[in-house]
Amino acid sequence: MTDTPTTSGATGTVRVPSPPAPSTGPPARSPVQRALFRLAEGLARRPKTVIAVWAVLIALCTPVAGQLHSVLDDQGASKVVPGTTSARADELTKRAFPQRSEREVTVVAEATEAHGPELRGLLAGLDARLAGPLRSGEVRSTASAFTLYRDATAALLGGVREQARERGDTAAERRAYVDAEVAAGRVPAALASTARTAVEAASRQELTRLAGDFTVATDWRDFPVAVPGGAAARLLSQDGGTALVSVAYAADGHGDPDVEGLRTSVRELAGDRDGVTVHVTGELALIHDTYAKAEADNALMESVAYVIIFVVLLVFFRALVPAILTLAVVGLSMSVSQAALYGLGQQVTLTQFTVTIMQFVMLGAGVDYSMLLSSRYRQERLAGRPPREAAVHATVHAGESMLLAAVAVALAFGATLLSPVDWIPPLGYGGLLGIPIVLAAALTLTPCLLVLLGDRFFALGRGALTDLEHEGAMGRHLLRMAHFARRRKVAIVVVFLVVTAPLALLVAGNRSTSDPVALSPVTDARQGFETLAGEWGDSAALPTTVLGPAAPGVVRDGALTDEGRAAVARFTERLAATDGVASVDSATQPFGTPWTGGQAAAGQAFLTDHVARDGTLRFVVVLADDPYSAAAADTLDRLRDTVRETDAGVGDLVVGGATEVDLQYGAALRSSFWQMVALVSLGVFVMLVITLRSLFVPVRLIATIMLSNVWAIGLTVLIFHHWRGEVVIDDLPIFLTVLMMGLGMDYEIFLVTRVRDLARAGASQEEATVNAVVDTGRVINAAGLVMAGSLGTMALSSTLMLQEYGAGLGLAVLLDATVIRMLFVPATLLLLGRYNWWLPSLRRRGGKRRTADAR
Repeated sequence: MTDTPTTSGATGTVRVPSPPAPSTGPPARSPVQRALFRLAEGLARRPKTVIAVWAVLIALCTPVAGQLHSVLDDQGASKVVPGTTSARADELTKRAFPQRSEREVTVVAEATEAHGPELRGLLAGLDARLAGPLRSGEVRSTASAFTLYRDATAALLGGVREQARERGDTAAERRAYVDAEVAAGRVPAALASTARTAVEAASRQELTRLAGDFTVATDWRDFPVAVPGGAAARLLSQDGGTALVSVAYAADGHGDPDVEGLRTSVRELAGDRDGVTVHVTGELALIHDTYAKAEADNALMESVAYVIIFVVLLVFFRALVPAILTLAVVGLSMSVSQAALYGLGQQVTLTQFTVTIMQFVMLGAGVDYSMLLSSRYRQERLAGRPPREAAVHATVHAGESMLLAAVAVALAFGATLLSPVDWIPPLGYGGLLGIPIVLAAALTLTPCLLVLLGDRFFALGRGALTDLEHEGAMGRHLLRMAHFARRRKVAIVVVFLVVTAPLALLVAGNRSTSDPVALSPVTDARQGFETLAGEWGDSAALPTTVLGPAAPGVVRDGALTDEGRAAVARFTERLAATDGVASVDSATQPFGTPWTGGQAAAGQAFLTDHVARDGTLRFVVVLADDPYSAAAADTLDRLRDTVRETDAGVGDLVVGGATEVDLQYGAALRSSFWQMVALVSLGVFVMLVITLRSLFVPVRLIATIMLSNVWAIGLTVLIFHHWRGEVVIDDLPIFLTVLMMGLGMDYEIFLVTRVRDLARAGASQEEATVNAVVDTGRVINAAGLVMAGSLGTMALSSTLMLQEYGAGLGLAVLLDATVIRMLFVPATLLLLGRYNWWLPSLRRRGGKRRTADAR
């Protein structure tokens, strides 16, 4: 051991370790280090060639990276879990009732003058604009209060025209027939003038136009033509101030629904109408707007992240050039990763969140890697090595930590691809591609810059090449913390475990959600949905559905048979009688109240949402409680029992809808969470056992990461749920835990490998641990600030999901790099002592030598 100078601090005389002395032994001891030594020697021989290769690669990738946005899916991945009943219900809906599938977009129109002409004119104008997409097949169907009243009027006018033409050959005779029908009360008096014109209509289109003009001009409160009971109430609010327009887009050959195009049309129509506001909402519109908002937020988040990181780098290096070069290495490598992501996007679903996660993880991890390497170079130079040799040794020793950490992160992101729900994998692709690329950049470009520039890498600074780890207040503070951990190791472990227990209970007891509305930012789609839910209720806006193929004899040619009508009516009554159900729509009561056989025959067009041509039945169940509440979940249990106990004469039915999707998605997340954690833990364990030659260090490392995750998730729940009153996204625990299994490894691996190296050099376990905390503490704290600053800026997003991701990841990294890594980890290392490096199979072959090394 080298002698350690002493200095006086606030608490007395403390020992400050000297920089590491040059090693006279071989430059590498493990297979990983030997491979890194060969790489470093190759880089040192041809640094300009390596930089030139990267420059060409970046130049080629930049134009491709600019096309990344074109492969992003702005409608998002579904949260329906494959293989579940809700997945079957979703497929049945898409096939048999496409007008009620996820491709249904809803226009919400509000007018300050209830029942006024402005709203009627808006709906008529929108119907005219949608005529083209209807003809082209882009839109399958539309429905609004305007089309409801117009079509009823057109049907009446059509019947009058046919009768008039049968009764008279001349225009005068046909008009006389109309007058007689008006006098007899069979044609409403208000419709007399329009009917006289309609009997001379040359085509069905002209008849529809006349009906439309009459519908716009007539107050719907006293509309003279009857429409099916309850139909208007589903499309027009009770006060007449809010109207809905359903636009069902075709699924095949037309790409994603043109949400922005529809929004532009309705805004243009509303622009010259006083007191009219419009919104476009629906499941896909909510996701579309959320992604658009997230993309717009990226510029702010990136700017703040770069500022935070740049300031931390300036403070860490005390020089301008290394701060600029470090950011440049990471920033330029992003164009390569974006180009790779563009290629991947040709084969799999990617979203804006894929890019966001990739950028911030690359930024944090890449800067950390470059900091570790350049910091180690500075230590090697202070130990007396010449610049080229210092760069090689830094690449070998820091590179091992970087490589192990990157593999852990890649394992974590790779595990997300195994998730059974479509929402998770797109978040993992970015990290799985970005981490290896940013590692390659940090592990090749940074050493080449160090070889070429030497100490000029730290130019434009003050004292950049001094012993920053061991001199000054930071070194003294770290040494005091290390000695405190040595003296109070048992107490520290107990305190950490005691603090963890209530946070774990808080996390376990929190009810999370996948509610797309609560998790979306304030957008046009959310405002429209809130208006819709305010008028018709949350459960009506997000209903439960029961559907499936009808039993033989229930449906014939798309209509219920007499036997089928009786069976469906009985089943509808049983559904409605289930505790917690507010109302049920079905083929026997399409608007919540039973229809007679005559009404069903006359209103067959209104039953297409409940009976498909292929014989599929659909029941719409409105729950009495919020669809994402615990009470709604209990109602679903009772509803499933009702469906299972139903007479088989109705059909093979399954339960679907928002509540069922949420419950099954949550169950799948919990199941996949433990599978992914087990997979990542096993991969990390095997990797660290092989590289660190220890059994207990990997186990303790994984347990430490779990502890920091519990703290971070618990604090996130406290902040968002208990303080701000927000819901907590159910993806948070799985995403935070799996990512921190990778990202949190950086700091412990860097610390533990330093302990191992000092122990191999002859230090006791206690000396090695204390000195390693001082040697690595400054760079670990700075790296933690960089990672927390990068990931934490996602909390600035207007999207609640990214806010919670940013807060959770930022807190986890910050806690992990500071109090946990500086107190809890040294305490546990000191408690285990020489057993840190115990490995049974190796101990039998060389126990004495390694025991001596460990001491």
